[in-house]
Amino acid sequence: MRFTRLSQSAYARFVDQQERVLFPQLPLYAEQRRSEGTTIEEVGVVDTIDGQERVVAAALVRHQPWKKVFTRANIAYGPVMDYSNMRLVTFFFEGLIDHLKKDRRMLALRFNPLLPERFYDDIAPTGPNPVAATFKAAMAELGITNLQKEFYESSDIQARFFYTKNIAGMSFKDLTKSVDQVVRTGFNRAGTPGVEVKFLDADDFHILADILDHTSDRSQMQEISTGAMAFYQGMKRVSPDKVFAPVAVLNCDIYLAGIDAELSGLHEKITSIDEQEAKLEAEGKNLAKKQRTARNEAKSRVDVLERRAAETRAHRETGGNEIVLAGSLFIACPHELVYLLSGSYREYQSYYGIYLVHRAMLEWALANGIERYNTFGITGDFSENASDAGVLHFKRQFKGDVEELVGTWEIAIRPLRAKVLGAIG
Repeated sequence: MRFTRLSQSAYARFVDQQERVLFPQLPLYAEQRRSEGTTIEEVGVVDTIDGQERVVAAALVRHQPWKKVFTRANIAYGPVMDYSNMRLVTFFFEGLIDHLKKDRRMLALRFNPLLPERFYDDIAPTGPNPVAATFKAAMAELGITNLQKEFYESSDIQARFFYTKNIAGMSFKDLTKSVDQVVRTGFNRAGTPGVEVKFLDADDFHILADILDHTSDRSQMQEISTGAMAFYQGMKRVSPDKVFAPVAVLNCDIYLAGIDAELSGLHEKITSIDEQEAKLEAEGKNLAKKQRTARNEAKSRVDVLERRAAETRAHRETGGNEIVLAGSLFIACPHELVYLLSGSYREYQSYYGIYLVHRAMLEWALANGIERYNTFGITGDFSENASDAGVLHFKRQFKGDVEELVGTWEIAIRPLRAKVLGAIG
């Protein structure tokens, strides 16, 4: 085996063949970072297999400027390799550290592997991952330490808890059966006149930014800087078929016209049953129970629709005819769709906009052979008092499982200088 710099094409071929790679290790991430002027290296380990050299481990290494003169190496959700092969893991990090030492400006290395710490059934732990224990032992031998910080404590730490649903091999009918009733109810609103999901182009990302700024469901884990939004906008330009910004939109006029059409039909039905009842009473007979039930149901539906119509007319008065209800940002990775950001407006929740966004993206995921629907970061606090309790409650409606990773790790490349300049810890 040998550690080496990889060509961009060799790196792209390798990650495309891997079972799991998250977006900070994708070529589109590297392309956008480079366009911003950031130094990105593709590095890896090659080994001779069946007489040919093949890449067996790889990573995108971002050189983060530090105190203007120096840099710190960051690998987000990587390196990408078989972590059960400890010989390979050790060889990779030994080679990487030696490689980074050649850069006189390099202070430290920080990374967070896509390696589970333990396994879960929903939010209940079911057991530890034995590979995590051997990984930690290998890191200790190399002098690499686990940084005891979470992403909500520091902006340069990646989330280590996800909530993910396995959708491999499902039909949309199977998926709908597997989620909570409130999600099914939202999904069933698809096709409602006047409510649709649209996909934003890169030039329209300001619409998504506005939703995130004003969302009623905002939490500390969803806050996003202007720079970060510009970065995702750039990724959309780089790879429009991998980055999605769906928004649910209400057209009040069309919605009200749909209600009027349904109300007309219901009133006709009620009138018809009333006429039947009057005729039967004249003959000394009673209306059948089935017809009375149908009339009561129609009247209840009329009440619901009239309330919705009044609500929609009020929204049209204050918000205009076309109203954005909710929006999200998704990034497609090999075999995985990541639900990265989301926002919605409390006053429009009755239109189920955010559920229609998820329906659209799950339909896309199933049609494109996606195996995991990753709703991404949660704090890991599963109590009712957690800062993201509402966010977790929403994600759990999709009936997935928590993923807990081994966290963030670091090593000083130049220990004294890294400590003095605050590049570690």
